[in-house]
Amino acid sequence: MTDPEPNDDIAPGDWAAVLAELTRLRADHRTLTARLGGLDHRVEGIEIVFDEIEDATPEAADLLRSGDAAASDDTSAPAPPEPEEPDTGLDMRELIPWVRDHIAQLLERRLPQNKGRLRWCRSWWLHPEAIARFDALRRSWTEAIAAGEGNALATYYDHLDRQLATLMDEHGPFSACEGGHHGTERFVTKLGQLDPPPEYFFVLDEQLDQL
Repeated sequence: MTDPEPNDDIAPGDWAAVLAELTRLRADHRTLTARLGGLDHRVEGIEIVFDEIEDATPEAADLLRSGDAAASDDTSAPAPPEPEEPDTGLDMRELIPWVRDHIAQLLERRLPQNKGRLRWCRSWWLHPEAIARFDALRRSWTEAIAAGEGNALATYYDHLDRQLATLMDEHGPFSACEGGHHGTERFVTKLGQLDPPPEYFFVLDEQLDQL
């Protein structure tokens, strides 16, 4: 809004003309005041509507502030939640009942009472390899259930069969366990590993750099 321009046609001492100009200015002032009052009323109405939208759907308020939901620069909006860290810990209190319910009490096999091929250990939690493999199975089963698809569960059972074949093999961790009882003899040993000397890595890095 700009101030009304003065009337340069008024001659000095012409009081009638001055009075007429003051009357015009007062009329203009009343007109501007009325317009500003109407504008204030509209602003108040917009603010009320905005508050109602914000109370009902905060996301809509963010959209109105930014003008574009895809490119919002509103720093007052809450930050998106941090992605959950993957569960990498081993919880035996969770694993033991899971193996009991989903493997030990579910699967049926004819366990030999002598030194036959198929072995099982009802104290499997005394075998480190069995713990590692069963924990991997539990995670695979959890993912299959979350997927909610029949193919996912079928894939899990294929994985289960392969793991059990290794655990129950005559050369596997349960090889000393007969009839489901934990064997105190150790028919198996850790595969072991000999670590390379430090210069191995230097030579390896040089060869890789030449590729």
